[in-house]
Amino acid sequence: MTSVLFLGTGGARFVVARQIRASGGMWMRFGDTQIHVDPGPGALVRALSHVPPCNPRDLSAIALSHKHLDHAGDVNAAIEAMTSGGFRRRGVLLAPGDALHGEHVILPYAQHFVERVERLHERGGPYMVDDVAIRTSIRHRHGVETFGLHFSYQGLTVSYLPCGKYFDELANDYAEHHPDVLIINVLRYEDVIDVDHFVWKDARRVVEIVRPKVAVFQHFGTRMLERGPALLAQDLEDELGLRAIAAYDGMLLDVDTEVAAVAG
Repeated sequence: MTSVLFLGTGGARFVVARQIRASGGMWMRFGDTQIHVDPGPGALVRALSHVPPCNPRDLSAIALSHKHLDHAGDVNAAIEAMTSGGFRRRGVLLAPGDALHGEHVILPYAQHFVERVERLHERGGPYMVDDVAIRTSIRHRHGVETFGLHFSYQGLTVSYLPCGKYFDELANDYAEHHPDVLIINVLRYEDVIDVDHFVWKDARRVVEIVRPKVAVFQHFGTRMLERGPALLAQDLEDELGLRAIAAYDGMLLDVDTEVAAVAG
């Protein structure tokens, strides 16, 4: 079974600071392999309070798309939980270089707790975590080193497009991976100020080019929440004829079922 549990679907400073939507990242399961992606503020609490609980000691890996607080605020706590406070050296840590060195967010002592550290590079991989092959995207246009992540397992690919500014090569790069499921961070409905984040028209354009079987939207700011992400997703589904979902906190996406339903 392949699934994605959304421990938090909030983005932007105000949403995260007020926890209008949670910021716990995603808990992915590929058979027996569990990977926590972008454990932002509150990730550990969200994981352990979920019913049934997500046990960090069962994780095979923790992955960061980039080091901004809303994606990495709980990464050190997550590493400690995965490794039983460092007494059980295990797991894989995948992160861009600037999250590991220099003005790092992953503390050096925590890096020593994991069995293997993989520094992510542009269009890198496959980085193997058990039977899951992880590849990175072209570098995103964002304030820090940022990469998308493509997870391939048993013939299915789940791609995660994190924060960044739209450019045509980005969409084409994701299309080359032919994702069955594409998860897109879409912060704003429209660009009232120039920020290096997707707005809704960018997300729509990427979905139209990539043509995944299932498109999932998350990482919403206040203006996106005001517009109603579920309604926007439904309109896009009707327009493009593919499955479109606006994620919410605590949503469990059964990848196998959703993809099979579209294919059928």
